[in-house]
Amino acid sequence: MENVFGYIDYRRFLSSYYKTKKAENRHFSFRLFAQKSGINSSSFLKHIIDGRRNLTPEACGKFCKALGLNDKETVYFRHLVLFNQAKSAAEKQEHYAVLRSLAGNVKETVLKPAQYDYFAKWYVPVVRELVCAKDFKDDFGAVGRSVVPPIGAVQAHQAVRLLEKLAMVRRRQDGRFEQTEAAITADDGVTTLSQREYVASMMRLGGNAVHAFDNQQRHTSTVTIGISKQTYETLAAEIEAFKDRMKRIVSQDNSFSRVYQFNVALFPVSIEAKPANGEEAE
Repeated sequence: MENVFGYIDYRRFLSSYYKTKKAENRHFSFRLFAQKSGINSSSFLKHIIDGRRNLTPEACGKFCKALGLNDKETVYFRHLVLFNQAKSAAEKQEHYAVLRSLAGNVKETVLKPAQYDYFAKWYVPVVRELVCAKDFKDDFGAVGRSVVPPIGAVQAHQAVRLLEKLAMVRRRQDGRFEQTEAAITADDGVTTLSQREYVASMMRLGGNAVHAFDNQQRHTSTVTIGISKQTYETLAAEIEAFKDRMKRIVSQDNSFSRVYQFNVALFPVSIEAKPANGEEAE
């Protein structure tokens, strides 16, 4: 599979992808790709590669799925298309800035299935950040009191033991803890019950933070919008791009004063409207 992050021209990426797949399987064809992407025209990919057609946002989404791109690769590819098809210098500059930030992504280690117990308790990731940033000298009561809302010494100790068992922290020779990997992530295609409950717990904490902290200590905002499915996918891609830029900023911060939780949620608050003309919604 071609590395999309190494390209600044999405047509060249698609050309390389096609040549690679053709070399791996002589039966691979433009028609087969069209079927895989759910596009009626068997020559559509060729027209895109040759520059005779442009990719619409809807077709771009279909291409990303057919190409087998993960979330981060999808964000990069979408901005690559927007960059190449931009009509103004300002648009090109905007999307190029995103491409530059994504190309320099922070390396993340994907958790193994055996490590998904990491999400079993909402405070385990918090404890991981705390004990590796500050020397508590095994005072787990102090660790627990440093968590908001506080947890008990036994819970804090169990969290550290779990982190050691999962090989996510280790002791240094001086007795302090350090992270085995600086940045970790769960597999994009896997959603376990513990992961869902972890996300739900953090969202509840976010709601509590509105009342528990003043606006000098927390940033919260909401917006209610009426959008199409296509725009939803575009916004989801923008959120992923922003998260990657945020990770780069964090990776360059060598000081520590507090552990923060960052939540992003984009979810429906109405039923889906039926098209007035009876046609299927895009």
